[in-house]
Amino acid sequence: MITDNSNGRLAEIKAFAKEMGLEESFNNTFSRLENYSGKGYDVFLYSDFAPLSLEFVIKEKDKFVLNGGFIFHGQHDGYGNGGAPTFSVSLSQDKVTGWSIHT
Repeated sequence: MITDNSNGRLAEIKAFAKEMGLEESFNNTFSRLENYSGKGYDVFLYSDFAPLSLEFVIKEKDKFVLNGGFIFHGQHDGYGNGGAPTFSVSLSQDKVTGWSIHT
């Protein structure tokens, strides 16, 4: 089960992805969280400080399994160079605009 505790942030991100033609990136990356849910884990989503990004926590029967970020990279953060505003590093050598999972 995926529980959205992002106070509307998930809907905002989905709308942005659709508007900007980034649905494939959103869907491919979000499916990784859905896979956990499909295997019986509970996935909780929360707002993140980074633009168009979310935090997530994965639990199994109230036991912590994994947490991380569903992070949006692009020109605004140097395509994941570790700087502001995401402070996250993308391992992709390509300058790609879209989402990735960080743990």
